[in-house]
Amino acid sequence: MFTPLATEKLNEVLESEEATESYLKIEVYAGAGCACSGGYRYALSLEKEPGQSDVVEEVNGLKVMANRADADMLRGSKIDFIESLQKTGFKIENPNVHVEACGCGGH
Repeated sequence: MFTPLATEKLNEVLESEEATESYLKIEVYAGAGCACSGGYRYALSLEKEPGQSDVVEEVNGLKVMANRADADMLRGSKIDFIESLQKTGFKIENPNVHVEACGCGGH
């Protein structure tokens, strides 16, 4: 699920990149993230078409894809866009990972 602000920002990116027909690919990398993300890091990219192992869903009018394992890990996640003095960008809140306290300032 995308928050309204995340949907707006993604649509702005799609328009500015002249990629309105593209898919948003979300990838999950284990062992590379902060404790607040359960040790996972996420990557977002725009792709022209899905790969053979990608699962595609339309969410909030956006074409979103992930490989099968990542799609299962991402199910139920909320994607938001945050703007603060410390960071600006997309944030994925994933209910499928165990969250530990950390000092990254991303909360």
